[in-house]
Amino acid sequence: MASPKKSSGLIGKIKGSFRKKKAESKPKTASADQIAAAAAKDAPKPEKKTWPANRLNVIEQLWGEGYTTPGGAARVKQFAPLLHLDEKKSLLLLGAGLGGISETLIEDTGVWITGLEPDPELAKIGHESMVRAGHKRKAPIRHNDMESPKFKPKSFDGMLSLDGIHFVKDKKALFEAVTESLRLNAEMLFVTYVLPDTNPPSKKVEIWSKHQSLPVHLWPAQVMLDMLGQLDVEVRPPDDVTRDYRNCVLKAWVNFLSTMDRAELLNKAADVVGECERWADMITAIDAGELKILKFNCIRVAERRKSVEELMAQT
Repeated sequence: MASPKKSSGLIGKIKGSFRKKKAESKPKTASADQIAAAAAKDAPKPEKKTWPANRLNVIEQLWGEGYTTPGGAARVKQFAPLLHLDEKKSLLLLGAGLGGISETLIEDTGVWITGLEPDPELAKIGHESMVRAGHKRKAPIRHNDMESPKFKPKSFDGMLSLDGIHFVKDKKALFEAVTESLRLNAEMLFVTYVLPDTNPPSKKVEIWSKHQSLPVHLWPAQVMLDMLGQLDVEVRPPDDVTRDYRNCVLKAWVNFLSTMDRAELLNKAADVVGECERWADMITAIDAGELKILKFNCIRVAERRKSVEELMAQT
């Protein structure tokens, strides 16, 4: 517990220094304000980006090159064997991000990957990274909000998602489509944020969700299980990985801050503080017991016989 406190104090100092630096840089005369206003009026407005280069620089130092979420390549290598992938198989990757997941999987297994990313900005960056890496055909990444997607039936040997499911509102439509796209005995493995019960998201969870790149749609864990139970998959008991996920985040931040000197921290103050606050909001919600992270594992089975009620509903 000592390390996180030390990091919090350091972040506090960064924020204080950054505010002071901004205050010192303010224009001191009205004429300077007028000149700046006139220049701003004529200049084209820059496109506002959720993932600017400075932020991505901090993120990749935290999680690893090509990754935007905790664990990096080590977590992908841990999960990959569960999917039994090889160079003759194809994988559906939901939440492909910057492309790090795809590169790690190709390096380890040679699998062919179809990557979907709900964030259009990340999807563009991820696509470009795949092109640069020579994986344009092997592992394309395209933007897809994953709301009612359409896939070719029985076209994938597995599905993996380490981030992105919580951005999908119609999860039932998504998983129905994913199930239909999987071949018999294919594995479906995904990690996602869930609510601990059927109560509405708490204030702490709402604060965390407001700082995400896309609107968040959280489902209670049991509702997710009930939905999966209606599909043609064998649903294994989910693993609660909340504590491991939390510890991974804290460890990454301690390591990140310990490797940077004061000058470097101050130079990256705005991006470091902003990113730290996003993850601190998540830790706060987790510690209050109001947000959980579960790992789900399902296996595609033969289509079950529909009941009379289900058949009638289709007519």
